Amino acid sequence: MITWILQVSERAQNPTLFLIGIILIYITGVILLAAVVWKFYEHRMAAQVLEKQRAHFFSTREMLLLVLMLFPCWIGSWGQVRLPVAAQYFFFVLGTAGLLFATLWHVWAKLNIGTLWSDGIEIKTDHPLRTTGAYALARHPMYASLLLWCWCGSLMLANALTWIVVSGVFLPLMVRRAKAEEQWLLQKNPDYALYQNNVRMLSVTLAGGWSVLVRLVLALALCYFTAAHQITLSVLGGLVFIHLYLGYSLKPEKTAFSYRSKSGMMTVFGLLGLYVHPAFFYFFYVIVAMCLYGLKWNCPCMWVYEKYHGCPCFMLIKKCRLQR
Repeated sequence: MITWILQVSERAQNPTLFLIGIILIYITGVILLAAVVWKFYEHRMAAQVLEKQRAHFFSTREMLLLVLMLFPCWIGSWGQVRLPVAAQYFFFVLGTAGLLFATLWHVWAKLNIGTLWSDGIEIKTDHPLRTTGAYALARHPMYASLLLWCWCGSLMLANALTWIVVSGVFLPLMVRRAKAEEQWLLQKNPDYALYQNNVRMLSVTLAGGWSVLVRLVLALALCYFTAAHQITLSVLGGLVFIHLYLGYSLKPEKTAFSYRSKSGMMTVFGLLGLYVHPAFFYFFYVIVAMCLYGLKWNCPCMWVYEKYHGCPCFMLIKKCRLQR
C-alpha cells in the first residue's frame, strides 16, 4: 500500500504535499464515514414519534457516492493544475486547515443533533429548533461541513476537476435538499425564519472579530500574490473561489455583498491581465485597498449595497426582462 502511494505521488506536481494531503484526506474521510455509520445505528435504535416523513432522492447514499467519485481524481492527480511554488504551499495550508475544521465541525454537528438526525426528511412530534453549537455556524452544518471538506481536499491537491464536480453537482443538490427540509421546519416552527436571517445555509457564518481577521489575512495574501507577480489562471481561480465563499459567509450582508462584488472584479481584471495586458493586474491593488478600507469603514461596494440593497446592474437587467 505504501509503495503504491509513493508511486502515484510521482504524478503530482509536489509529491511531498501530495502524500501529506492524501493521508489527511483518508484519515478524515474514515472519521466522517464512522460518524455516519454511528448515526444510522443510533437512528435505528431510538424510539421515534414522527409527525411526518418522506424520503429524498439525495440521501446519504448519494452523498457518499459523490464523495467516492472524487477519490480517483485526487489519487491519480486527474485534473490537477500547475501552480507557482508559493501558491502550492498557500493553498495547501489553507486547504489543510479547512479540511481539519470541516471534519471536527461535521462530528460536532452530529453530536449536537442527537436523535433528530435522519437519512430522509423527518419532523418529530416534539421537534426542537437547534440554533447553538455547530448550528450557530450554519443552518445545515453537516451538509456545509461536507461541502467544505470536499472543497478543501480539492484545494490541498490543486485539483480543478474535483472542485468543478463539487461546485457544479454536489452544491446544487445540497441546496435542493436543504431547502426541502427548511420548508417543513418553517411550518413546524415559525421562529425558524429569524434563524434563517441570521445564519448562513451552507457556509460558515463569520461575524465580528473572526470576520475582521479572515478578511485581513485574505487582503494581505492577495497583496502578496499581486506584488510577487504569481497570479496565474489557476491562482486567480483559487482566489476568486475564496472571495465567493466569504461572500456567502460574512455578516452583515453588505460585507458579504462586497466580497461577491470583488470576486467579479478580480475575475475581470485577472483575465484582462492574463490575456490582454499585464498592467491590468495593478487593479488588484485597488481591490486590496478596498478590502483593507472595508475592515473599518464602508468601501464603495458596501456603499452601493446600502443605497440599492443589491447590484444596480443586475437589478436593471432584471427590470428590463420583466418589462418585455
